[in-house]
Amino acid sequence: MNSDEQFLCMVKDGKLTILLPESEAGNVVRLTEMPMQASIPPEVQEISIKKHEGKAIMVKGRYSGGWIYSTEMIDLAGPILSALVRKVFGK
Repeated sequence: MNSDEQFLCMVKDGKLTILLPESEAGNVVRLTEMPMQASIPPEVQEISIKKHEGKAIMVKGRYSGGWIYSTEMIDLAGPILSALVRKVFGK
């Protein structure tokens, strides 16, 4: 992937799983504010997802090697919408 893309994800058991786009669905990823070209590890600017447990989130960034780089949080679903996302995607 060469450009920023939007990802609908679900946080469950401390892991972030991509739901959309379908081409990446099921992949478990980590988020970092670090750009892809940085010479230091992505863990240095990893974004914690612990406080979002059980919620659907929409992020924008560049996906590569189990990471979404240059992550920008677009939206965080509340309890009702998160329940609907789990129902639709069976997660």
